[in-house]
Parts: sequence; structure tokens; C-alpha cells
Amino acid sequence: MPKLTPSELLQIHEIGSAQATLVAKTQGYLDLIQDPDLETMVDHERRKAQIHYDELIEMASGGSLNQRFENLDGGLQGRPRGLANQSPKAVQPKFTQGFSDRTIAADLLDCGKTMAVRAIWAASEISHVGLRRALSEMSRYYLDAAYEFYRFMEQKGWYTPLAAGENAERWFQQNHEPMTPLWRQEAERTSSHPVPS
Repeated sequence: MPKLTPSELLQIHEIGSAQATLVAKTQGYLDLIQDPDLETMVDHERRKAQIHYDELIEMASGGSLNQRFENLDGGLQGRPRGLANQSPKAVQPKFTQGFSDRTIAADLLDCGKTMAVRAIWAASEISHVGLRRALSEMSRYYLDAAYEFYRFMEQKGWYTPLAAGENAERWFQQNHEPMTPLWRQEAERTSSHPVPS
């Protein structure tokens, strides 16, 4: 197997760091979620991020890239055949009660889109054929995952597209009005506990 270049190792480092953060974030979200369907989706996302992280570490360590992503289906309905043992040592983020199910779903929708772009961008910068294929498959998974979160939010009424002829200002207010009380509560909580200078 051709040796990875410093540039390729850097790409693995960047995406691996994002995967480790995603594992920590989704683990924290699981303690806050109320909706059982969303909990299932987030737990699956956590497991997939763990698998992707472990795959990247193995690649960087010289592990074989042959058939690396062959048995991982796209989308949140796909289930890997086995879970890896190694755990990333990411710092656990701190959470407040301001994370509603809608906020969590929206964050993971955005995360799926971002991870898809990062992975395909990295693939386009890499000459190692096996690593390009692995990152391309990872990008496909996150595109499918983002779509699943979009569909979930749409079914819950949390993601309403702007229809032709609809009043854009009213549409915007209706979509963001539910978030305003959360921001105000957090601002009031923060202002009542000033940071000592």
C-alpha cells in the first residue's frame, strides 16, 4: 500500500477531529432528547461517527484500505455489521437546558451537510486511491444522514420551506419565533450570573 503523504495525514487529522467532536456532541444530546425517534437517529449518528473515527485512525496508522466502506449503507437506516472498540478522547461539551429536540435536529442536519462537504473536499485533495474512495463513501453517508434529519424535521413541522407566492417575512418569523424564548431565557440566566472580572 502506498505510504500516506503529510498532506493526506493532515486531511485525516482534520476530519478525525471533527468526528471525535461529533461523537462527544451526540453523546451529550442523548441525555436531553425527548422524542424517541430522534433519540434513535442521534444514537445511530453517534455510532456512525465512532466507526468513521476508528476507520480514519486505522488508515492513518497504515491499516488496509481495501473494502473499507463496502458494507456501510448510506442513510440512517443503514446499520454497520460491527462496532469498533477504540474510543476517541474528545472533550465532552457542556450543555444547558436550552437544547430542545428541534435545536438538536437542526444542529445535526447542519452537521451532516458540513461533514459531507468536508469529506468530499478532502477526497478531491488526496491522490491515494483507497483513501479517496473511503472519504467519498463517508461523504455519501453524511448527505443521506442530512436528508434523513431534514425529512424528520419536515414531518414534525420544524422545517417549512418557503412556498412560491408566500409572504417571506411572515414565513421567516414563523420559523424562528419558537427559538426566541430560548435565547431570551439563556440571556436572562447569563445576565443574572455575571462573570467575575
